[in-house]
Parts: sequence; C-alpha cells; structure tokens
Amino acid sequence: MVFQNFGNAVAECGFSVNTALLSRDRILLDETTTQALRLVKETFQLHGGPTAVPVTRSLISAVRHAHSKYLSYLENEKQKTALEAACKKEATQTAEHLDIARKKTKDLTNQLHEVEQQERMQSQEQDIAQRLINEAASKFSTAVKTGDMQTATVAQIMLDSEKIS
Repeated sequence: MVFQNFGNAVAECGFSVNTALLSRDRILLDETTTQALRLVKETFQLHGGPTAVPVTRSLISAVRHAHSKYLSYLENEKQKTALEAACKKEATQTAEHLDIARKKTKDLTNQLHEVEQQERMQSQEQDIAQRLINEAASKFSTAVKTGDMQTATVAQIMLDSEKIS
C-alpha cells in the first residue's frame, strides 16, 4: 500500500510546538530566543529529560563562552545603534544645510531680480534723457541757424536742466 500525504501536518506541527513554548510572558521574545528555547526543549525530549543530557567538553565550552558572546552581541548592537544615530544626525545636518543653501539661493535670486529691474529703470531714464538732449540740441541748432533767440533760450534751458539732473 502507498500512502499520500495531502496535508501540511508536518509543517503545522512546528507551529503547535512554538505555540506551546510561547506563553503570555514569552510572546514578545526575539526569533532567535524562540529558536533557542525550542532547541533546548527538543534536546531534553531527545535525551529523556534535563538530567539525562550528556555533559561534553563542547557543551562546557559553549556555556563558558556564552556570556562573552552575549556581551559581544550587546556591543555590536550598541555600535549599530550609535552608527544609525550618527547617520540620522548627519542626514539631519545635510537637510539643514540644504535648506540654508536653498534660502540663500532664493535670496540671491530675488536680489538679482531687483538689480535687473533697477538697471531696466535706469536704462529707460537714460533713454529719455538722451532723447531730451538730442531734441534740445536739435532745437538749439535750428534756432541758431534761423536766428530765433527765444527758441535758442528754451533749448539752452532744456540742456541746462539735463546737466542738473
């Protein structure tokens, strides 16, 4: 006879063992801790209880080095946390520097716009003044040629007023 397994009984058995290990107090344990508890429980079941587990040199060595490994793990976690904090601080500083640079760029852009606007206004004023001077010079020249002293005087006043402003 050939039997076919149509279910997930083998995989689901692991879930029930883990559920039995995790009481209310242990529900928040890390995955590695849960695996270690399961390993201890399976070892006890394999040997028939905690007193029947053979004490070997490798077991004694593992027990002796367990605390130093734990301290090493804690130190690594501390360094990892410090590195993450340093990266976060650096990212914050970079963001602050970027905001400052953007603000400076915006301020400089506004200043440039104002200077360009002032230059356009001055250029327009210069064009108007140049037209006035050209017109006054033309009137003065025409007045001198025709001998019209009244027009020459007006042209002279126009030229003098431009020199003042």
